Amino acid sequence: MGLSRSVAACLALAALCLASASTHARDSASPGVFKGNWAGPPASKPASALKGVPAAALPAYAQAGSRSPFVKHVLVLGGARGWHHDSIPSAMAAVFRWGRASHLWETEMRSEFSLVNGGGGRPMPAGFRPEGLRDFDAIVVASATGDWGLDGSQKAALLDFVRGGGGLVVMHGGIDANHGWKDYIDMVGGEFVSHPFNTGEQPVFPFPLLNENPATPMTAFLPRQFVKQDELYVIRNFSRDDIAVLISVDKNVLDMSREAWQLPPGRDIPVAWTKSYGKGRVFASTIGHTREAFDDPEVARMYAEAIKWVLGLTGPAASATGH
Repeated sequence: MGLSRSVAACLALAALCLASASTHARDSASPGVFKGNWAGPPASKPASALKGVPAAALPAYAQAGSRSPFVKHVLVLGGARGWHHDSIPSAMAAVFRWGRASHLWETEMRSEFSLVNGGGGRPMPAGFRPEGLRDFDAIVVASATGDWGLDGSQKAALLDFVRGGGGLVVMHGGIDANHGWKDYIDMVGGEFVSHPFNTGEQPVFPFPLLNENPATPMTAFLPRQFVKQDELYVIRNFSRDDIAVLISVDKNVLDMSREAWQLPPGRDIPVAWTKSYGKGRVFASTIGHTREAFDDPEVARMYAEAIKWVLGLTGPAASATGH
């Protein structure tokens, strides 16, 4: 009897030691349970809260498949590498707001350029987690000035994205970007060279503008002649032979004599234009220097309609204005 009790005691002690060792190993890997009395569901049998519930009785977001109801995805690039505009947060937030209000696109906002690559395109059942440009339908450049520092493969991916049918909207400072990259400038339709009517003492100026083409969704609501207070660019490396000018500075109203030496021949200063780049649609405008610009209902509508247009949701493709 004494021996039996000794064996039983030894076995109990061994079991206690094994349990203690197991607990120690588990506790060393994670904090474990330290509040309440539930450790979570068993690892070998995941719980299914929706088991037995017919799919028809569940809301759309709880059913199997993609989580997002949005058909289109827009990448907003707001990473300034040159002059930083205080309008960048306003512009990025506006694109997000327009997409949510219209239910036409979801917005991904970035201040760096890691998503400018040829990757992406994989299924995303657990929410939108983009890996590259193949996950997007359009790009909005929100005054991302300066040299973006893209490598050769990233540059090729961006050009191929638009050539292949992706949309591109370039706001204000995005025209003052990548000056050493000829293909970017050609894709956008022009590049910043100066803003002679805007100075440190007068950073914004009331520009008389001319609506040259009121037949587009971006301009149909604008009057033939109107005024916007902004910082508008003089553009080089553009030609009316390959872009369709929608809005320009009204040279018959603005006195250009004081800054004549900084202006192009013919005093032709485009303010908004469209072009085709391969199968892609491009819209660019020099409007949007200040954050207040995106509180202007006409500017907001112009850019919101531009995004719809480059997504192919409205209007025909661009055709050059010509001289």
